[in-house]
Amino acid sequence: MPAPQYILVVNHIVSSVFKSVEEIRREPRFKNLEILLITNNPDLAPKYKGYIDPDKVINCAFTSREEIKLALEPYICNIVGVICRGDKHIQYLRKIIPLLKNEVLAATDRSLEISTDKGLMRQSFLEHYPQISPKYLEITKDSDESIQKIESELGYPLIVKPANLFSSLLIQSCSDRKSLQTALKRSLDFITSTYEKENINEKPAVIVEQFLDGYFYSTDVFVMEKGDVYCTPLVGYVSAKQIGVDDFSLYKRFTPTELSDDDKSRAFKAAKKAIDAVGLTHSAAHVELVKTSSGWKIIELGPRLGRFRNIMYRLSYGIDLSLNDLKIHLGVQPQIKDSLKQYCSAYSIYPAREGALKKIVGLDTIEKSPLVKSLRLLASPGQKCFFAKNGGHALAEFIFASPDEQEYREMVEYVEENIYAEVD
Repeated sequence: MPAPQYILVVNHIVSSVFKSVEEIRREPRFKNLEILLITNNPDLAPKYKGYIDPDKVINCAFTSREEIKLALEPYICNIVGVICRGDKHIQYLRKIIPLLKNEVLAATDRSLEISTDKGLMRQSFLEHYPQISPKYLEITKDSDESIQKIESELGYPLIVKPANLFSSLLIQSCSDRKSLQTALKRSLDFITSTYEKENINEKPAVIVEQFLDGYFYSTDVFVMEKGDVYCTPLVGYVSAKQIGVDDFSLYKRFTPTELSDDDKSRAFKAAKKAIDAVGLTHSAAHVELVKTSSGWKIIELGPRLGRFRNIMYRLSYGIDLSLNDLKIHLGVQPQIKDSLKQYCSAYSIYPAREGALKKIVGLDTIEKSPLVKSLRLLASPGQKCFFAKNGGHALAEFIFASPDEQEYREMVEYVEENIYAEVD
């Protein structure tokens, strides 16, 4: 009987991974591919019954190199690839990579560290391609000296953000000294508890950077060897601030954009420079950009797939991001398409003000629409809800799509006029 081939999944599996493995097994050389999960959550095994053998779920706390090495030892010779989905799980991938065989195609632990630490990321951008990055400072105190240094070296307006968090958590904008003092104090007061709440096992850090004024976009990128980079079509953003809410959460992601071919080309060049600057190879990457009056700048990148993107790209372009992510870790070229199939939008409903949630108004009127492809209610009546800058998360999320532009735009109009969080 042929020896099994294992694709190692780190700490968490999404349903698309099972589908991707089934798909790639159609290729003769991967017909024996099996999923091997290593996780610090022992409750996961029962959830995956029927999808993954219980003896292929490895429980590991990731507390030491020796513990991880011992857990992987029975399987190590048969591991042919490794994938990781989600920001908070990259910290465990970094610990695993040095223990794998050299033939396993994976990013270096150092490139992953840089890609998940906004301070190190900015430093790398400024060292290699300063034109794609704003200036920044890492701040440890909300002292007068810190304020003066920020004003002297950066000026206003500014963004204050944690180095290792995601989903716009604790990100705040500042236009003057008073708002900067408030933002720094809030960040430094809450950053440790927020890292703990989100299970981020890194040293808490706060960075302050120049505010980037412009229109926001993203591309999901697949990197093989250095310089061998594949960019997906751009996705446009509408932020909370653009709809009049004083927060940095994202309200809407949409495709296609109305950018010119030249703008798209310049955006992709900037994304590739960012990938090169952090040294990322053999990885997916979600790159966020802003089109400013002085050219394309990089907000940040993460060594993983973007939220909602697997569904959005499948609906809009017939691109299977999950399968592509598996392919590049097995040495297979990803497949990228740019011919539009459907118009698509993904919405995240946050509160327009903080308080106790009464209900999500209008959500029940769209949940049975054939245009709606995914819908998740993430909060219950009575639950306290907060802005993302204060540690809050989305209350509901949904995605809809249509090949008919008029039908799609009518749905956009209905959603943006009628669906919102009612808060006491």
